[in-house]
Amino acid sequence: MKYTEEQVLDKAKKVLKDLNPQYFKEENIEKIWFDEKDEVARPRGQVLPTWTISIYETLFDTSEFLTLSDETGEPLYYQNANMIVYEIKKDDNGNYY
Repeated sequence: MKYTEEQVLDKAKKVLKDLNPQYFKEENIEKIWFDEKDEVARPRGQVLPTWTISIYETLFDTSEFLTLSDETGEPLYYQNANMIVYEIKKDDNGNYY
């Protein structure tokens, strides 16, 4: 494990605030866990050490998930209740979109 839970939580808050600044609330983070051998959806077919952050989504009363790489500390993708997975990118100023 390269990153601590605290470091990952800080990164997750930054990513989530950048993605949805109007609606993200820190208290909606439900839990965080580490998986040493996670078969990730992006990049498809790879097994990586990851951190997953569960976020309560109030509008649909469900959980959504942010997955971060333990190798780089960067987000891999965000997954909502409909199983839609999308990649997260970072601009030159360090903001996620």
